[in-house]
Amino acid sequence: MEHEACQSEATQGSKQATRSRNLARRRRTTCYCGERPVLATSSTAENPGRRFWGCVNFGVGEECGYFVWAEPEEDPSQVSRLRMKVRNLKGKLDMVEFRFMVAVGVALVGWTVALILVFEKTTGTKFGRLSLE
Repeated sequence: MEHEACQSEATQGSKQATRSRNLARRRRTTCYCGERPVLATSSTAENPGRRFWGCVNFGVGEECGYFVWAEPEEDPSQVSRLRMKVRNLKGKLDMVEFRFMVAVGVALVGWTVALILVFEKTTGTKFGRLSLE
């Protein structure tokens, strides 16, 4: 009898999950503006990385406010894993930005030295002073 109850609960949970997926698939084909919704990813602290369907005019000023989560809410361990992933990606982005700025700095110094050398060759001056030869 207990085994049947567990099986019934498992079947019911499975049916509920299937129902949630079907609802997500049957999302509106147009938002309240009459436009096709776009799939976006949340970047809020509460729902980092969670996908949702929203108005294509979001941020333009004429949005209708259409909003539907693309998938059911994840369990807490999934949320913490996604938060960690976002934190790691932000760290990698910071490192790439730092390396880019270093590369730009090195390139500017290199081009400045190259221009000084070219200027010396063409004008016969040394670091901005005339040669008295």
